[in-house]
This record gives sequence, structure tokens and C-alpha cells, in this order.
Amino acid sequence: MCACRLLWLLLGIVSGSAQLLECPATSFVHGYEASTGLITFANYLPATAVNEFALPRRLCVERSGLPLVRRCLANQQWETLENITCQLEQPANGQSQRLNDLQFELVEGVFSRSSGMNFPLNIMESISNIIGHNNHQIQPVDLLNVNKIIIEVAKEPKDVAVSTKMIGLYNNLMATNNSVLALSARLNATNNLLYTFEDYTNALAQQMVSGANCNQLLPMAMPKHLVDVKVHNGVQVLIGGNLSVFYLLPECNQFTGIAIYSETAAGREGCQHDRFWYRFLYANQSLEALRAEPGLQAATYVTHQLWQAMRRTGVTYLVFKIYANSALFVDASTASAKATPVSHVLSINIPQASKNLAHPLVFLLRNENYKNANRNRNQIDNYCGYWNYDTWKTNGITTNTNSLPDNPIVVCYTNHLTQFAFLVGASCKQQNCPYDEDPEEAKRSESLLDVTTAVGCGLSLFGLLGIWLTAAISRKWRAMGSTKLLLNMCLALSLLFGLMLLLYVNEWFWRYSFDQSRSACIALGALFQYSVLLLFCWMLLIGYLQYQRHVTVLVARPEHIVLRVAVIAWLLPLLPTLLLVFLRPAAFSPVKSGDIASVCYPSGSGLVYGVLLPIGLVLIANVFTFACIFYRVARLEDRNGQLICLQLRLFVLLFFLLGLTWIFGICSYFRLGLVVTFIFCMSASLQGFVLFLYFVLFNKVARSAWLQLLFGKQQVVSIQLTGRSPG
Repeated sequence: MCACRLLWLLLGIVSGSAQLLECPATSFVHGYEASTGLITFANYLPATAVNEFALPRRLCVERSGLPLVRRCLANQQWETLENITCQLEQPANGQSQRLNDLQFELVEGVFSRSSGMNFPLNIMESISNIIGHNNHQIQPVDLLNVNKIIIEVAKEPKDVAVSTKMIGLYNNLMATNNSVLALSARLNATNNLLYTFEDYTNALAQQMVSGANCNQLLPMAMPKHLVDVKVHNGVQVLIGGNLSVFYLLPECNQFTGIAIYSETAAGREGCQHDRFWYRFLYANQSLEALRAEPGLQAATYVTHQLWQAMRRTGVTYLVFKIYANSALFVDASTASAKATPVSHVLSINIPQASKNLAHPLVFLLRNENYKNANRNRNQIDNYCGYWNYDTWKTNGITTNTNSLPDNPIVVCYTNHLTQFAFLVGASCKQQNCPYDEDPEEAKRSESLLDVTTAVGCGLSLFGLLGIWLTAAISRKWRAMGSTKLLLNMCLALSLLFGLMLLLYVNEWFWRYSFDQSRSACIALGALFQYSVLLLFCWMLLIGYLQYQRHVTVLVARPEHIVLRVAVIAWLLPLLPTLLLVFLRPAAFSPVKSGDIASVCYPSGSGLVYGVLLPIGLVLIANVFTFACIFYRVARLEDRNGQLICLQLRLFVLLFFLLGLTWIFGICSYFRLGLVVTFIFCMSASLQGFVLFLYFVLFNKVARSAWLQLLFGKQQVVSIQLTGRSPG
């Protein structure tokens, strides 16, 4: 997890927060083409998150076969639609409308999520019955609705019975006509279905292999919609006609891999009527012997060297998924020559492992186009690829091409985990198409930001500690008016850093607390909001005092100015915080931000008006203050030759003191480059250390207090008289 995202989270500018904004429910009028003429109809759209699309209450399928959808734009306005005409008599009737009603009721909250019913299982049963109806031909709108429903189901606690229903449903979807899947892919339905299934089954792994006793794995009855279910010693197997899932616990039986076959043989298990057999592999499996086995379709296993490296990092279980065809892997690229999978699709997941493996992982795939490729070996490009939820890529995969013309079983190696297939067609190298960002480069960039933020936060914590210790040992220093203001600001900064540190080092505890207790979520979210506004309020008031000092040039400050400023600074942030708590408590919703755990923090309009608006006003005011001071001080005449240095020190101090470093955070959100993100992570995390430099190390009174503590009062006086250093 990049520590920089913790800083972005405080501004609420993480991508997860933006999706909590929504367009309001609305009605619109369109036409239906019927045999009697054009029929005008008033339809309805539910409230929808920004950057998402909504399906209308009454199905509307256009001549292209695509359903009418309307996207919620980033400004919380619906996209404009013109000349909408739908087909009244269409294949997507009856069962499709039932599915649409189910999805609509789910979004509107009609379905009960009470503890008295198994809500996810009932939903999966309903959509499975609709999709599997004998007289129903699956349409693009069905895949869109199924996708939306499954996304809602996946938000509930993971359940084995639901997963078996899901596998049965996906078996039907994978048998859908390719043209229907291609239309669905235009709205990203196929990719979302894949991603949700992968995420759900991977998250279920801990339940499937739970229990220290290998013989007490999760028992399961045989569901009617699956071909077979096996519960071995340390193994859970869910087999469908087109899709199968294998959970392996190597500590129980030393199995570290799986091989799939199209014919039976000794040592293989499976179902003859589905022509699906499998056996488990050990870490010391011979690669050449495996490759020579008759009927082999796909295989992968973790070698002994790789497994030992994984065990040291805490890996205990493996998850393999076999897709019998690539129906859901619809290439959305616009390239004229696209790669086509000609093998099973093998999904390899090790949820506890890091993204990049310590040693290569081997996998084998059968080239179903072997005979044609052998006849046209000069015209056809062959290689292993992985799916990036857009197209097939080859980054991080090595294909053993030496024996391609002589053997239909292709051996490949990878250093990362995802879905793999053997492909035939023009490769990206031939098409000169852009590759995704190099995974190694992305890893180095993230590591750089992590280290930068960690070092900056460490220095800031050290600086804050130094400031508090200086206040403890020097009565004269802490009695100064500027020091009193500094200590108040440092207290606000310490509160914010403390919350960030707890979130970073104790992520699982926060996630549990947030998800289980609504009151705890609101309280902690309000505390986060208050701490952010408190810090920016101090920045604003200190900016005002600096403006009076350098621009207005007051001769004397009003009496009790520190007390007045402190009362305003500590009480003013309570106003927007309490207003949000009492008027819109639902705004404190757990937010999923990349790899960061769910965090209760203002979202939607609460984020806009309760956090972003106050912060924006403070930054605008402080930029104006900084510009005025810069203009006034820059016009002073340099009579002694040291003014330029003093001016530079003042400008650097004000830049950090007024919080102008957070401007880089907003810029980095708009992806203005790694340099901007690096500057933000470095500068925003260094605020406490910069305050320590200017108010302790550069302050004569504070330095004297430390020298007196370290070397004694008499020696310090001698040092000051002689001008010698204490060394």
C-alpha cells in the first residue's frame, strides 16, 4: 500500500471517494417502435454513482441490440440523450424484463437484507433461474443486469453456497453467443463479470481451507447446477461444465498444482460425460514427464524453490481456476489483428503472495490450433499471454518457443499472477501497440513514494517530538507568543499524524471496527474530519497573523491574542463537523481506496461541503497571503547583503506554515506526473520537521536551552563568549 494515499485520503481525493457522488433519480421520455407506430413512454432512472451508467426501469433496447443506458457524469449530471427510439418487439422481453426488475429493486433497496433470510443466496437463485430458463436466449441487457446484481451480492459476506450458484450461473453465461458477448463488452459487462468472480472466489479461499485440522475442511452437499464437488484432505474442488475452481492447502498433502485432461487414465479423477479429468501435482513434478502425458489440456504447479520462498512470506493456500473457453475474455482493443486464445484459460491466484514472485511459476497450455499452426508456422504468431481486463498482453511472461512446431503443449513462465492463455494471432510487438506500464517500473515508483513518505513522516514525528521536548525544558521559549501558537499547531499536526499512523500500522483493526459498528464509524470519521479542518484552520489563522506582521505591520498586537486565536481555531472546525454528523450521518460511509482498508470519512456532498470547500477556501486565502508577503518583502532594499538569504528562509517557512504543499496533492490527483506526486509526498509529510528546523534549531533561545541541558550552563556561557563550538 502506498503511504501517500493516506495523505490523499485526508483531502478526500481518492478515486473511491469520487464514486460515492451520484446523480439523482430522474424521469425521461422516449419512444417505442411498434407495428402500430411510435409509442411515447415515460421511463425512470434510479440514483446512480458518478462515472457509472444506469438502466431504465422499463427495458429499452435499440436497433443495434444494445440496451439504452445513461451515464452519470463527473459533475453529477446525467449525460444528454437525443432521439431515443427503442424496439417494442424484441428478443429481450419477458425474462429479460424480470431480470431488469430484480436489478432495479435491488438498487432501490426493495429487497430485504434482514438476518432472517439468506439474501445473497436467494438473489443468486432467482437470476440463475431466469438465465437458465429453457425458452430464454441471453441478450446483452441480461449480462449488464447480471453484472450489476452480482456486484451487489459480492458486497455481502462471502458464502460457499453462493459461490456454487455463481459457478453454475457463469457456466450458462460462458455458453452465450459470441456476438451477444461482444455487444455486452462495449459496456464493460464481461470484464466486470470476470473481475467480480475472481475477487469473490479468491476472498472465499480462507473459508474453504479454514481449520487447522486438514481433515475438517468445509463440508458441502452436491449442488444440482455443478458437475461435481470434491472435498479431499486439504483440497476443495468445485467443478462446472465450463468453469472449475480448486482450493489447495499444501501443508496437508504437499499438493502445489493442478493438471487438467481430456481423457481418463490412472490417478486421474473427473467426470466422463463432461470429458473432464484432473489430478493434483507435487512440487517436485517433472516438467517433461507432465508435458508428455496424453490428453493434457492445462497444468500449473509451484516448484519446491518457489513454494519455500512463499512459505517464508506467510503463504498457506493456492487457488486455481480453469475456464474451458475464453467467451468472457472479449478483446476490446481496436487493433485490426487481435490475438485469439486457443487453449483453456488458466487463472492462478495466491492471495497471500506479493504481486511479483520470487521465482518463475511454470504453466502448460494446449494449443488447440496446433495442426493449423504447424501448416502455417510462418504466418501465425504463437505466444502465451495474460488478460489485463482489456486485451491480452505478454509483459512478464516467457514462452518456450523452441519446441512449438513439434509439440502441442506449450510451456510458459511468469513472474506475476492472473489469467493466462495460449494465443494465436498478431502479437503486440508486430502491431506496435502500446504496452501497459512495466510492472517492475510501477513497483519501483510505488516503492519510491512509500519510502519518501515514510522518511518524511518519520522526520516530522522526530521534529514534533523535538518541539515538545524543547517546550518542556525551556520555560522562556514556551512563554513566547509565537511558541504558544506553534505548540497549538503542533498539537493539531500530532493528532492528524497519530490517526494516520494508526490507520497505516493497524489496518485490520480499523476495518473490523468500521464495518461492525455504525456509531464507531461516524465517531472516527468525524474525528478525521475535525483533525483535518483543525490543522487547516490553524494554517489560516497563522497566515492572518503573518499578514499583519509583514504587510499591515501592526505596532502592537491586541491583548490575549494567542488565547483568542486558539479559541477560534479549536472551536471553528467543530461547526462543519457537527453539522455533518447531525444533518447527514450517512455521509460517513466506509470508503475503499485502492489497497487501503475501509475508512469512515465524509463522502458525497458531505465531502464536498464539509471538507473540500473549507480546505479550498483556506488554500485560496493562504495563497493570497503568501503572494502579498512575497510582494512586500521582495521590495525591501538589500543593504547588508544578507537580505536575500533571510527572504528565502521566510518564503520556505511560509510555504510549509501556510500548508501550500497540499496544492501538489490536488495536482497529483489529476495525474500530472510522478514528479508532482513525489513532491507532494515529500513536502506534505515534512511539515513537522520544517517547523522544528525554524522554531528550534534556528531559534537562539531554543538552541541555548538545549546546549545548557547537554553541556551545562557555565560551559555554554564560555562557548558563547569564545565563539567555539561545543565539540
